[in-house]
Amino acid sequence: MFRTVMLISCFALGWFCPKLAILRPLMPWLLVYMLTIVFLRMELTPRAVSWRHGLVLVANVGTAFALWGSLLYFGAPERFAQAAFFTAITPTATAAPVIVNLLGGSITFASMGFLFGAVIISAVLPMAIPLILHRSAWSVMPMIGCRVGFVTLLPLLAAVILRRVFGARARSIGKRLTASTLYTWMALVAIIAASASETLAAHATEYPRSDIFWVLFMDLLICIFLFALGALIGWPNHTRECSQLLGQKNTSYTTYLAFACGAPFAALGPAFYVFFHNAWNGIQLIFHRDNATDTSTVHKQ
Repeated sequence: MFRTVMLISCFALGWFCPKLAILRPLMPWLLVYMLTIVFLRMELTPRAVSWRHGLVLVANVGTAFALWGSLLYFGAPERFAQAAFFTAITPTATAAPVIVNLLGGSITFASMGFLFGAVIISAVLPMAIPLILHRSAWSVMPMIGCRVGFVTLLPLLAAVILRRVFGARARSIGKRLTASTLYTWMALVAIIAASASETLAAHATEYPRSDIFWVLFMDLLICIFLFALGALIGWPNHTRECSQLLGQKNTSYTTYLAFACGAPFAALGPAFYVFFHNAWNGIQLIFHRDNATDTSTVHKQ
């Protein structure tokens, strides 16, 4: 119950206090902390690579282009097609392995999928954006690469060093610190919600309310579809992992990229998506906790 109240409170705090967006510089450091703990617990072996990782990547990129093409084909304004593309193409969120761990899934499987997604999609975007936005993306990709590399390679390096220093104890340290990742994630939810609220307020006067509504509705449908498709790809052994890899998005990545490429309306897609994937993860964590409690009660009886 405490976890549920905290999660809802953090989201509400961020939404109703958009000034918390000033804490955005803390986000990469919070992500580095969470991922360091995740990498301490994962096993980097050839067995960690699965054909399902490839399917998730194909689904990620394929869904983005399919949505963009379908919306244009059926006569939707191009700005909506661009917003859908940027939402769907977004790579896996840095926090996805953390959520998978909290849900009792495989940290190693989720971490490998996250790493592959970050690299492959970052390579696809500079070639895709000129087609989608009729602009070049090469000028902003070095900065994007540095930011993604920071929150990906730094924790990986930190985990390698800690393993060298502490040996076998490093993994047990990661296990002991796992509980703290939930509260770190809650702090991130508050900051992300504040950032999304600030974005919505900043652009409320630029676009009709109906446009905002349609982007929100579109994001909801995309979120449901991606989490469901990921679960189908991962069935029966990696349902949670593949669902997170496809459904939980690094929205700050493509939000920034869309703004940098001169497409602020397209940036609203990934910016608003944060509401839905965090809401779904919150619901999953609540029910996972409840189920775990019920199971432990049964065993005690």
